[in-house]
Amino acid sequence: MSLTGDRLLFFQIADGDETAFRSLYHRYNAVLLGSVKKLLKSDTAAEEVLQEVFLKVWLVRHTLREIENPGGWLYTLASNYSLSALRKHAREKSRQDNIEEVADHEDASAGIYARELQALIKDAVEKLPASRREVFMMNTQEGKSRKEIADALAISENTVKNQLVTARKFIREYLEKQTGTRLPILLIILLSRFF
Repeated sequence: MSLTGDRLLFFQIADGDETAFRSLYHRYNAVLLGSVKKLLKSDTAAEEVLQEVFLKVWLVRHTLREIENPGGWLYTLASNYSLSALRKHAREKSRQDNIEEVADHEDASAGIYARELQALIKDAVEKLPASRREVFMMNTQEGKSRKEIADALAISENTVKNQLVTARKFIREYLEKQTGTRLPILLIILLSRFF
């Protein structure tokens, strides 16, 4: 996609377009993941950083029109979060007082907000009926496809699809009620991978 195409996606996301957000995620997730993994040397840490990056994109969507180079901005954001994660790891590991704090207040609050959302998602998942919760967890936590879930539970793929749609709708409405903010379903799925 060209710079113009990326800017168009940013304009659409600024207007709250979840399809554009999903397109941006699919366009940049794998590329950014590779770069972040090289820095962090951990799949889990890299995925957590990307959660924070895409959460940040959504949270500051009203400012996206001002960004002239979306790809560069995303790489910078991913690099900054990666450096913050490395410094945090270094602080935890060595407990040295001389390591500088990199994340500014806004970036730190985005990480806190992501953890709060994950806790709310966990609460919502626990409120699902047992069979729906099982289908949802197999899909999000274990990464199983609809067909794999249907085979494992001896139910139809259509039943799995309906259970997932209903679960996601419930979780989205629960989060909206708790936070007053409507989040894209893709972001909810990303955050639900790590409780």
